[in-house]
Amino acid sequence: MKKMLFSTFLLSIIISSTTSLYAQPVDLLKRLEQKSLHIVAHRGAHLAYPENSIAAIEEAIRLGASVVELDVRATKDGVLVLMHDKTVNRTTSGEGEVGKHTYAEIQKMHLRGATDGEMSNLFIPTLQEALRICKGKIIVDLDFKEERREFVAKTYDLIAQEGMEDQVLFFLYDYKEMPGIYKRNPKITIFPRARSMKDLTAILKMKMTSIVHLDESFTDTKKLNTMRQQGIYFWMNSLGEYDDEARQEGKDIYRSFLEKYPFVRLIQTDYPNLWQEVLKGF
Repeated sequence: MKKMLFSTFLLSIIISSTTSLYAQPVDLLKRLEQKSLHIVAHRGAHLAYPENSIAAIEEAIRLGASVVELDVRATKDGVLVLMHDKTVNRTTSGEGEVGKHTYAEIQKMHLRGATDGEMSNLFIPTLQEALRICKGKIIVDLDFKEERREFVAKTYDLIAQEGMEDQVLFFLYDYKEMPGIYKRNPKITIFPRARSMKDLTAILKMKMTSIVHLDESFTDTKKLNTMRQQGIYFWMNSLGEYDDEARQEGKDIYRSFLEKYPFVRLIQTDYPNLWQEVLKGF
């Protein structure tokens, strides 16, 4: 009992320290500290259900993923919807750019399956619908694909309106945008991408986030492990090579991923089911 109380006390100190250093919501860090490794379902469990669909999100939750990655765009009349591509051609029964269709037009389109392209009976969800499904169940990584930057404010307002500020990561391709977006609502976690150690140093120096997206070019294991121990959460993708090999040869290929990148804490994948099987041994 004493040991458990001490561990809880120690965890609270770590979380409070990280929060003061990097301005993260305490509840978000508590979620992340519950596991050593977290699985991120890329576009939801989209090999089972159409990508960015409510069904794909619900399946990611059922599989036990910690985070679901969703893509956001806006319709012609300003409704935020889930869609990866600029056009609806690949993933729906419709054609043309998302931003040139009204929401009423978007509502009539059926989503296609990711693996076979067959039409489903599912429809394009709004961001609001998705957030309500996720609330209290799974962290949301928003990949903001909309080119009209004025919709960043609308997205932030919606997150706050739905009471999801401590449950959303807002992904940034360019970390230099951090100061401007951070000012909109410091309670929402900015999640930038670093393409070099120089980028990573610059990101952490801003003290606005402790969650950073890395790629396979990061190999300074000793330094990155030290940062991990200091409360930095590194995100990496197993998308592509590792996921492809796991599909063909089995889930054990993921163990070599963990050996190569021991500093990782969040792993984005197309196969959350396979990764969950691997993590049962950790």
